[in-house]
Amino acid sequence: MSSQYGMDVVTYRRPDRGMRLQVFEVAEPSPDASYELFLSDATPKAPGFEQLSFETLDDGDFTGSRLECLADSMRGEPDIGTWHVVDLRFQAADGKLYALAAYGADSDGHEDERDLIRTALEHFCPPETACGTTTGSG
Repeated sequence: MSSQYGMDVVTYRRPDRGMRLQVFEVAEPSPDASYELFLSDATPKAPGFEQLSFETLDDGDFTGSRLECLADSMRGEPDIGTWHVVDLRFQAADGKLYALAAYGADSDGHEDERDLIRTALEHFCPPETACGTTTGSG
């Protein structure tokens, strides 16, 4: 699926559609610039949007920022009550910026979306990039 900016958005959903992960390339020059645009009044938000936290996570070789927020509903998704969203934007091994966004029910706590983001980041490898490959006999 393409976003409104023409970039492909890859979406993974749990079978019951109560949780999803989206992956897409970011157009802005930095994670913070991407969030500045997203959080501006110029960008429409989901109904009931509420920002919970925003953190710059730059550390050594890692450049990234994370936003956590709530929304009353998500277009095209089931009504599960309030959605909790963890959105991580970061520079990957290919030098490009990407977003990983985990969505799930706010009612079951926030750790499941945070865990999903951590796992997705640990295994993220951009197209046409060699990442963490190991060779061995077996």
